[in-house]
Amino acid sequence: MIGDASQTIGSRIRLAREEKGLSVQALADKAGCSEEYLEWIETDQVEPPVALLLRLASAMKLDSGAFLKKDETKEQRIEETTKRTENYSYKTLTPPEANTHLMAFSVAIPPQTAHEGVGYSHAGEELVVVISGEVDLTVGEEKTRLTEKEALRFNSDLDHHLSNPGDKEAELLVILYLP
Repeated sequence: MIGDASQTIGSRIRLAREEKGLSVQALADKAGCSEEYLEWIETDQVEPPVALLLRLASAMKLDSGAFLKKDETKEQRIEETTKRTENYSYKTLTPPEANTHLMAFSVAIPPQTAHEGVGYSHAGEELVVVISGEVDLTVGEEKTRLTEKEALRFNSDLDHHLSNPGDKEAELLVILYLP
């Protein structure tokens, strides 16, 4: 049992790791992050990006959405936005379920912002659809500008980043296929 949604993400990850009998180092190695970074996550010093949450769940053979929770109120979304990256917010559109391969998110990126920190990279494929505004999507070394009603599908194993070069908030639909 990975705890309830009222627990912090860090404590839920720590509990799941302990229940699986994994050391911090073993889980960090499996998920592709440093032991120190995982310790920071488990002690709620940092909020991990979605891609790392997916890798942690996969490394522990848990449902891909095990550490994701559906945002329920505007206040919770604002709090999660601030904690997660300080540059974008996301809301899970699909409830986490065992043995599912598709996950959908609504993502909002404020004007003139770029994702900072850890890049995203995870198994599977990703589809980014711009609902409104514009974004620059960098996949590997290739940067693509997407505007309203444009989309890009890519191999999400490649490092990828989003930024909003525009003057208004960008709204996106992001769909992940996780093998």
